[in-house]
Amino acid sequence: MSTDFGRRAARVLPAAVLLSVLGLPSALAGQEDIDAEIRRSQDRLEEIRQEQQRLAREQSQLRGQIRTVDDELRNIEAQIGISASALAEFDVQIVGYGASVEEATRDMLSTRDELALRQTELQERLRSIYKRGPFHTFRLLLEARSFGDLVSRYKYLHLVARYDRMLVDEVGTLEQRLSEQRTLLADEYARLEALRSEKRAEVADLERLENQRQRRLSNVRGRVEAATTRLEELQAEERRLGTLVANLESARREAERVTGTTSESTLRTSDLGQLDWPVDGTIAYTFGQAADGGGMRQGLGIGAPRGTLVRAVEAGQVEWAGSRDLLGQTVVVNHGGGYWSVYLYLQDLRVRRGDRVLAGQALGGVGGDENTAEGTRMELRIYEPSGNESREVDPIRWLTSRS
Repeated sequence: MSTDFGRRAARVLPAAVLLSVLGLPSALAGQEDIDAEIRRSQDRLEEIRQEQQRLAREQSQLRGQIRTVDDELRNIEAQIGISASALAEFDVQIVGYGASVEEATRDMLSTRDELALRQTELQERLRSIYKRGPFHTFRLLLEARSFGDLVSRYKYLHLVARYDRMLVDEVGTLEQRLSEQRTLLADEYARLEALRSEKRAEVADLERLENQRQRRLSNVRGRVEAATTRLEELQAEERRLGTLVANLESARREAERVTGTTSESTLRTSDLGQLDWPVDGTIAYTFGQAADGGGMRQGLGIGAPRGTLVRAVEAGQVEWAGSRDLLGQTVVVNHGGGYWSVYLYLQDLRVRRGDRVLAGQALGGVGGDENTAEGTRMELRIYEPSGNESREVDPIRWLTSRS
């Protein structure tokens, strides 16, 4: 009897020790690494979100200001880059949470299997205790043949009782762990789905930015093509205007040659820096200044409200008055001796060809286009005699100083 008892006790003791080891929570070093990477990704994503908000504010400010297209496109490009970075961080977190879900699922299945095993073992122990009856313990002790056998039997019963308590505790612990793991798994799934939803929103935002960039680029290309065409037409019209003045000067010289007379000029070098400005306004551009995408300016642009009266800088005769297409309503005044003044971008005309005008007499109103960079304005050109022709010069040298 004591030999059988010893063999049974030898089997019970390792089982009890094994259960105490299995009851310890397992250390998930891999899970800690995943969590650390997710936290780092969340920190980077927060920085990206802040940069997205800053760029969105900057874009809003750009829309409310007159800025170059380059600024807006750079802002859109920056937002696209930030959005792409956010998508990368979402991918990092989705992979991390996916691994976390897999780890939690494996852990939960392992715990469930262990719980099923322990529950089966506990049920077997309960059935065994029930079959032996309530007096089995006393009977086992009373059957001892010696004091040593009694002590051995008592130790055996103590170990069995301890094992039963550990088994019950182990089942409770496993049930609690399984419940916690199910809750953790549900939370991980919820976070994973939330991240996927955020990623879908970020992808939609990235597509919106890409479409916005394409529309802006298409609009810019259209404007560039339109501006190029307009510039070519404007340059052609300016060449025709130059030809007109040259032809008028040739006709004047030919008339003087035929009649043998010389007309006296109303403009003289003594008038340099003495003439009144044709209109009171601000300088839109200066003579010789490079035009956007084109050649050099041939006159002085003066900005003023639409309709403001434009006056002759000196007395003379109107040799041409009419529309010059892109140059607007135009007046060409002959001051004699090869001196000419030309007034461009007028809204309307107050004189006709052949009219004699006095210094300060109204020629028309300020025109121009407020939708262009120069805005509403007029342009003054002055020609001086040079050999057998007249050439364009800087009008500023003829006008009174504004300092």
